Amino acid sequence: MTDESTPLPRSERAHYLREPAPWVAGCSDTGRRHRTNQDAMCLAVRSDPRAEAVLAIADGVTTAHGSELASLVATETAVETLIQALGAGTPANVAFVQAFAAANDEVLAASEDPSACTLIAAAIQPGVIAVGNVGDSRAYWFCDDGSTELLSVDDSMAQARMMLGMSRDDAEQSNQAHAITKWLGRQATNVTPSVLTLQPRANGWLLLCTDGLWNYASSPEDMSALFSAQVSRSPSPAALAEALVAWANEQGGKDNVTVVVARVEQ
Repeated sequence: MTDESTPLPRSERAHYLREPAPWVAGCSDTGRRHRTNQDAMCLAVRSDPRAEAVLAIADGVTTAHGSELASLVATETAVETLIQALGAGTPANVAFVQAFAAANDEVLAASEDPSACTLIAAAIQPGVIAVGNVGDSRAYWFCDDGSTELLSVDDSMAQARMMLGMSRDDAEQSNQAHAITKWLGRQATNVTPSVLTLQPRANGWLLLCTDGLWNYASSPEDMSALFSAQVSRSPSPAALAEALVAWANEQGGKDNVTVVVARVEQ
């Protein structure tokens, strides 16, 4: 696979685009209210003889010193571990557990004062997409037949309240709604990811994003409408990733924002 994980100097992380293949791209931006970009992404792609990819996004915990390093280490370690495990024939659910455990170990080892981050990763293989998540970054599948599927479950207080019956609007406006309940690194007690697999019925788009994007379009219906509008104007993955980041900044850019998109065809 082509590995696009080489760390960038921090100054270059203010806004950057990666396009390891014509069908995959990612864009990350500091946003309008933060001084540094604590998000990170890692994209590894193989297009020959068949299209495959391993993708990861991490969101550094703002209150934890050194989260810029934590997010970089987490994404790089997760992608490297997933490539090795899946290449050896390890089942996806086991491979993701191994990758997240390795990422957590590396985050803890990266600094004498360990930091913390969330992590979401996806593996695209012929006929199947697998997603693993710890924290509150998200994955969506937008099928060409018009359907949308949220492929991740937030580890957050808002999600916990929705599972108890509170409406999405009320839960996301409640006290400490965006407090995460699982993370990697400092004081983490459970780094086992939620893993979901999808066998697409038709061609479509995979989207991974941090809450810097989905905060402005939280429901699957709102995100579907946003994505459809943007893809109609920016049909290439690189242009689409840039457009979604720009849209988030236009809404206020209150957080770092990172978007990875992949065009998946059967």
